[in-house]
This record gives sequence, structure tokens and C-alpha cells, in this order.
Amino acid sequence: MPRHSSGRRRRLLRNEKDDDSENRLRIYDYIKKNPGAHLRMIARQLEMGMGATQHHLDILEKSGKIKSRRINIYRHYYAVEVLEAEHNILAFLRQETAMDILTYLMDHPKSSQSDIINFKGFSAPTISWHMSRLEEAGLVSSLKDGRTVRYAIVDMQSISAALKTYHPNVWDKMLSRFADLFLQMASKNDGKGT
Repeated sequence: MPRHSSGRRRRLLRNEKDDDSENRLRIYDYIKKNPGAHLRMIARQLEMGMGATQHHLDILEKSGKIKSRRINIYRHYYAVEVLEAEHNILAFLRQETAMDILTYLMDHPKSSQSDIINFKGFSAPTISWHMSRLEEAGLVSSLKDGRTVRYAIVDMQSISAALKTYHPNVWDKMLSRFADLFLQMASKNDGKGT
């Protein structure tokens, strides 16, 4: 093992500390912009090792800058400013399939499991698993309609607000679809009046 002079060793330690604080700042900024992200997502997006990412997350949490919550199999991270009531919504909106299902239900309230299966192209057991997780989290409710189970968003306003704030691209696409539907309906009504 090479021996370093005390001055060089202090410089090396200072550089390591600078790198550590820079990495912590990157992680903190990422969490502020992406609340509900989990360890694997953060490490992948920031191209950092899992161990180093976990180390910095632990320090950030102990220092009170972030907080975490275990939801299903992942621990999700949030800036302390994020309200606890938003944790579930943001955690599920970080998952592609869950976000797709939630936005689909916003566009198509009271959809059946078959509707969602056709939309996603997944098997019935896979969709059933996702729906039960969304129900357990209190984001979706189900209602028996004869032999069919229909699903609806529980709190449309909270999910809309989270999409608008943290997923503006998804929100803009939804607004664009609504505007297109409105214009189509308006042009059909105009054609009937002539």
C-alpha cells in the first residue's frame, strides 16, 4: 500500500469529501424533481453504484433533508416538503404500468378489467395484481356490476394535481386528448345543426 504524505492525504480526503457532497447534492436534486423514486431508479438514472447511492440516501435522511416510506417492495424517497398524503400517489406514478392504468382510468372511468387488459395488452392475472395493489393503496376503487368488476379513481383531484406538478408531460398529453375530444364533439354537434 503506497504511503502518502500528510498534506497529500488531506487533499485526497478533501477531494473524496467534495465528491461525496456533490453526489449527495445530485441525489437530493433528483429526489426533489422525482419524488417517490426508489433506490434502483435513483442509482440507474444518476449512473451511481447501488451501495454509494444507499449510503448517500441514508445520510440525507438522517440529516432531515429527505424522508422515505416503504410501499410494497420498494422504499420510496421524498423531499421533506412533500406531504405524506401524496406519498402513495407519487410512488405509484413512478411505476410505468401503474401510471398507465391510472391515466387510463382518468380518461375511461368505470372501466372493467377486460378494458384495462385490452388497453395494456397484459394477462388477466397481471392486471388483477396491479389493480389489487392500486386498491390496497386507496387510489382505485372497484364496484361489482353484475359479473363485471369496474374500477374508478378514488381521488381524481389529488392524482390530477400530482400529474400536473410532477409529470407535466403526461398531464399535457392528457389535456391535449381532452381538447381533441371536445373539438370532435363540437364539430359533430355543429354538423347536426345544419
